[in-house]
Amino acid sequence: MTRHQTRRERDYGPLRDKTLTNVLRQLFITEFGYDNKVLFAEAMIERILATIEAFIQPRSQLKPGQVVWMAVVNDGRKHAYKAMKDIPLVPVVLDLVTDEDLQALAQGASFLNLRRRRLARLLDQALEQGGVLAQNDLAALTLISEQQVGSDIAQVQRTERRSLPYRGTVHDLGPTLSHKVQVARLLEAGYLEPEICRRLSPTHSLRSVEHYAQLYKNVLKLLEQGFAPAEISSILSLNRSLLNEYIQIVKEHYPEVLTKNGHLQPQIST
Repeated sequence: MTRHQTRRERDYGPLRDKTLTNVLRQLFITEFGYDNKVLFAEAMIERILATIEAFIQPRSQLKPGQVVWMAVVNDGRKHAYKAMKDIPLVPVVLDLVTDEDLQALAQGASFLNLRRRRLARLLDQALEQGGVLAQNDLAALTLISEQQVGSDIAQVQRTERRSLPYRGTVHDLGPTLSHKVQVARLLEAGYLEPEICRRLSPTHSLRSVEHYAQLYKNVLKLLEQGFAPAEISSILSLNRSLLNEYIQIVKEHYPEVLTKNGHLQPQIST
């Protein structure tokens, strides 16, 4: 049996449909040609509104000292050689200033140490929320130069004996080779790939560590077989800077390999 609407339901019920969702729905149908794809349009609108809601955090949801920032999504892809407008982004909430920071300042803590701790915190927080920050993100957030950011990150990594999760390491971008070389050095120090993965966590998965380890092993094998650096670079699609780093490690651990390789005599004496 069909229930009849009351007069108030007829008068005021339609007012509930005066929503942004329905405004966008009409735009998609009348302006963008989705009149025969209404369900697809509604799904797109739902996704768009969810993105907007995540992007614009209500002030009540942010604590003093927090900031919303857009990070490159950490979805397992590198997103290299793309304009930022073409890269998927995710909003992350970062603790730019914490109560612990202020307490440490009041107790006379070093500004330099606090700054380095902040950079590490911002990188870790972004990764926990599914994003990755680059060094220029940190420079913009903290108003220090990228050169200084890089120096601070390197110092934290040496002190804490871990890799910080910035785009150069997580997405294998930029001139940094430290993570690839670090895998090779740890391998030669006797660590197994799962142990190396734990030491480099959270910046690298076991799969990426295994890949870097195998890459180094392939370089060693080709050097043993007498291939020239240019040939190895071409065969393995390695840039020369990284290959030279690998050759240096081989020189430290297997000098006889370089002695027998006629293409590397100049490098043996360096």
